[in-house]
Parts: sequence; structure tokens; C-alpha cells
Amino acid sequence: MLVEKRTALSGVDKHVEDEGSAKWETLNRMYETHHPQVATRFEDEVQKFWGREWKSNTEIGRLRLVMMHRPAEEISMIRPPYEEWRWLGKPDLDRMVQEHERLVQAYRDEGVEVVIRKPEPRGKARFVKSIYTEDPSFPAVRGMIIGRMYDDLRRGEELYTYQTLAEIGCPVVGIIHGTGMVEGGGLNWLDEKHLSVVVHHDRPNTCEQNVAAANEEGARQVERILKEQDSEVDVRIGPGYGGWGSLWLWPIDKHTSVSDPKLLDEAFVKWLKTEMKWTFLIPPKELSFLSVSGIVLRPGKIIKPTGTPKGTKWLETQGIEVVEVDVTSLVAPENTGTIQCLTRELIRDPEPKD
Repeated sequence: MLVEKRTALSGVDKHVEDEGSAKWETLNRMYETHHPQVATRFEDEVQKFWGREWKSNTEIGRLRLVMMHRPAEEISMIRPPYEEWRWLGKPDLDRMVQEHERLVQAYRDEGVEVVIRKPEPRGKARFVKSIYTEDPSFPAVRGMIIGRMYDDLRRGEELYTYQTLAEIGCPVVGIIHGTGMVEGGGLNWLDEKHLSVVVHHDRPNTCEQNVAAANEEGARQVERILKEQDSEVDVRIGPGYGGWGSLWLWPIDKHTSVSDPKLLDEAFVKWLKTEMKWTFLIPPKELSFLSVSGIVLRPGKIIKPTGTPKGTKWLETQGIEVVEVDVTSLVAPENTGTIQCLTRELIRDPEPKD
């Protein structure tokens, strides 16, 4: 009796197996006929599948979209000694918020869309330098790369940057990991095929070569990601030993920067002049970098803080259109960053051909 039941079941199994095979054959024909695999490049389909081009591998293309952070609860937790928080005195949160909103409006008045970075959870805010959204991420050829902050006071801002990018649909094409460290302030897109990374720019309190705003492992990871997207991208790793290296190179137009080449690495300057046909607009010695720097809105037009009228006047003599905005409490010398630090560019138009 037991044998007969097993035989009956095996017949049922065979029928199911035959029917299943027929269905698999139908499914295979369906895939072969109507759903062939297509070999494409991610970069060519960003607009189609991610909604926008998500391209900002230029410092001078017309600015379209930026990410900023609104000063909030984290500022309220700062207590003496203020130096431990990298502040010179008690910050005025209301004033900071007012000036932040002023900058946001100035961007919007220029046709720039502004995204506000996701805040930390209430009651747990501790990132007192979160306003400087330039540093935790930086543009790849398409999409963004999440960096890795070298400073313990700021390490962890990367998470909220990542979450914000995800919420707005911006592809994250890499995250610096392992022992790599890179902050956005140490990278400059010279044009859409050339990137400079300053390594080993340390602070006075450390001489460890792997603890820097960008170290060699971080630069290696950046180069790998970019080369995978565009094999023609040339990544120039510049020295930051004892100085700012190419951080003082501020592109303002096609292969043109407001900077004194004497402040840059000599070999880097030679390469810029010979290979890139670079032009330097050299400010008078009495003008500081802060007085002549800003964010490029489009080639030949910038937005910069108020308070340095001599710098503004000199820029205008160079044919540069200047929009000024009062953000005194958010930038040096009252604070520790610049208007560039306050702004993470997410989308720019392609830079001009000529």
C-alpha cells in the first residue's frame, strides 16, 4: 500500500515538473524576445533614471543647485571653554540663522535652487561646524562622493550628508573608507577633465601624515572612482606640507583663477601654465584671500561676503561682477570658514568651451 502511494505521488511530481519546464521555456522566450540585456554606461543614464544630470565637476559652470545647513540646536550646546568647540566666543544663534537665510535668499535670487541638509536628531546634535557643507562630500564626474572627515569634531557629518543626497535622489557613487581621509575643501576641479587634490595639509597639533584633510589613501580612492567614471580624468595630487598647496587656487573662469602663483607649489604652477595655459589674476599684496574669494555663480560673476570693499572694487576692475551678502557670523574672521565652505555645489551647467 505504501509503495502504491509513493508511485502515485511520483506521477504527480513528474506532471508538475513537465508543466514547470514548459513555463520556464515560455519565460526564457519572453526574455529573449522582449527583454534583451542592454550594455550601457551609468553616466549616460543619470538624467533618465535619477531625474537630473547630477553633474558638478566644474568650479565655473553656471550654478544650479547647492546644499546648505541651517544653524540649529547644535549651536546652543556650545559652552566655555569655547576654544574646545573651535569658537572664539559664545555664538549668537539667532544672528547666524538670519544670515544663513540671507545667503539662501541671495542664491535663490540668482536662480540657484537650495537644499537644506538633513539635521541631526533632536537632543543629540553635536556637530557645531555643520554649516560648512562643502567638506563632507564632493562631486564626481556624475553624482557625489561621500568623504571622510579627519577631524573628530566633525567626523559623522557624512551620515546626514548621505541621507540628504538620498532623499533628493542624488546618486552617491563612492564613500571614502578604510584609512582614507578626504574633505571637499581640499579638492578643485580645474576643468571637467582635471582635478587637484591637496594631501598632507595638517593642522599644527599633528604631524601624522595619515591624519590630514586629505591623505594619500583618500586621494587614491578618489582617483579610482573618477577613473571608473571617465578614464580621461587626470587627478593631480598636490603637496600640502606646511601650506595650503592648491587650496589657494580659486578658479573664476575657464582656466583662470584669482590667486598668487607664489603661494602654490612651483611644479604645479609650471604644469598649469604650460599644459593648461592657465591665467592668474594676481590680487594686490594688501588684499587677503578672503577679501577676493567667493562662489562662482557663472563665469565672471561671483557671490561673496560683505566687509571687504577694497577686494570687491579690485575684482570689479578685473571685469568680475560681484554680488555681496552679509554673512559675517558665518565666515572668517568671526568664524572659521568661508562662503565656499558654507556651500556644497550639487549641480552646475557644463563649463564654457572657450
